[in-house]
Amino acid sequence: GPSRLARLPLARVKALVKADPDVSLASQEAVFVLARATELFVETIAKDAYVYAQQGKRKTLQRKDLDNAIEAIDEFAFLE
Repeated sequence: GPSRLARLPLARVKALVKADPDVSLASQEAVFVLARATELFVETIAKDAYVYAQQGKRKTLQRKDLDNAIEAIDEFAFLE
């Protein structure tokens, strides 16, 4: 089923969606799509931030690496 295709626990994603007072109903498909989109977003920003960690000769991401990725990459401008 779709839960195997997502790494995030769908029950927890659904609970977060339902915590929004503007959302009254969320289908399993919508919850799955949100989970997958979140996974892809985290993967993308982590890969971009890792480039900055490597420039600092580190293998572990730090907050400053994420900040550098957010500053440098237009796609992440909404996070500033």
